[in-house]
Amino acid sequence: MSHVRKNVKIQGLLAALLSSLLLAGCVTTQGTPPVIEAGSPLPRAKTSTRSTPAPTPPQQPALPNRPAQPPVTVETFPAPPADTGFSRSPAEFEPQNNPPSISTTPSGIPSGGLSADEKLEGPVLALLSSAREQQGSGNLSGAAASLERAQRIAPREPQVLYRLAEVRLEQGDAEQAEQIAQRALSYAGDRPPLQAALWDVIARSREQRGDLTGAAAARAKARVNL
Repeated sequence: MSHVRKNVKIQGLLAALLSSLLLAGCVTTQGTPPVIEAGSPLPRAKTSTRSTPAPTPPQQPALPNRPAQPPVTVETFPAPPADTGFSRSPAEFEPQNNPPSISTTPSGIPSGGLSADEKLEGPVLALLSSAREQQGSGNLSGAAASLERAQRIAPREPQVLYRLAEVRLEQGDAEQAEQIAQRALSYAGDRPPLQAALWDVIARSREQRGDLTGAAAARAKARVNL
């Protein structure tokens, strides 16, 4: 009996020893790093034998083929010659609506050129023209005012006095018209046509007052001066 127990015990120890050896071998195999001898070349990493294709640049869209444009020809023309003549368009020769010229000779006086002493100054002539227009439009008061202004500028001008006498006669003031005409006669000694016109004003003023005899005598003097 004791012999059998010894064998069993020995077998158990052997089994335990084998188990310890097996475990020690496993630990040694997994935890020990590989030993590389000094001077031996390092292991190279495996390189792939496949060549990596180079990246292709992005392609630009192809432009459509356009037909070739013909060359542009620039034409040059000579400058027109300068207009040095006097030619004008037909429109420039159309008659202009010029205002009618106003004669300096009072109405009732025979037309004809005025002598040097009968030439009127600018302001007097302008007032005479204004008075004639006002008288023609029926504005007798305005005409009388214009003539009175002209008389203040040229108090001895018989033409101004003659026109004023005409206006007063149209206004119905026959007596004042004759007085103005008589005064004008004293300044028109060397102007027979103007004297005749003044005697005609005197004759008409006498007719308005009923002096037919005096009117006839005045008309006789008017014919003599004509």
